[in-house]
Amino acid sequence: MFKKRIKPEVVPAHEYTDYSDRFEGDEKYATLRHVALAASIPTVTAVGTGLFMFNKFNDTYSSTVMPVTAPQQVMAPVVAQIPSTIPVNTIAEPTGIIAEKSLEILATALDPVVQILVAISFPIASVIMVGGCFFFMLGNSERAWNTIMNAGLGYVLIQMSPLFLEILRTIGKAV
Repeated sequence: MFKKRIKPEVVPAHEYTDYSDRFEGDEKYATLRHVALAASIPTVTAVGTGLFMFNKFNDTYSSTVMPVTAPQQVMAPVVAQIPSTIPVNTIAEPTGIIAEKSLEILATALDPVVQILVAISFPIASVIMVGGCFFFMLGNSERAWNTIMNAGLGYVLIQMSPLFLEILRTIGKAV
């Protein structure tokens, strides 16, 4: 008498997965052109990036030659007592010390920020998971599982972010 019998209704799959009501005419379905275009975008990007990197490392001199006119002055050589062990006409090679130090300073400055984010990720993920449990009590189990899974995945990725940053730093030093 007090319990209402709930009858489940079976809905065909095409009613909740089609989305054809959003489009009109030929826009409803992807054509071969759409599929080919979508498949070619990653390929073109990869080929372009590969060609760029190939040319970047193989092109030691620029292909553009610009004539430069400068007034030429004849200067008398400076005669001084220079020790014979110091080369006079050499150009200093870049050592990368400034780039390495600036990278080290930047990493040192951002390290506390990353550590704070890693430290607060557990309390935030816990609150989000408890909030997802409330969706179970409200009868929305699909949203509850989605919320709990997203919070768990986010927590794991945040905990692994120092490892990812170290990998990026190592790749940057190798390049």
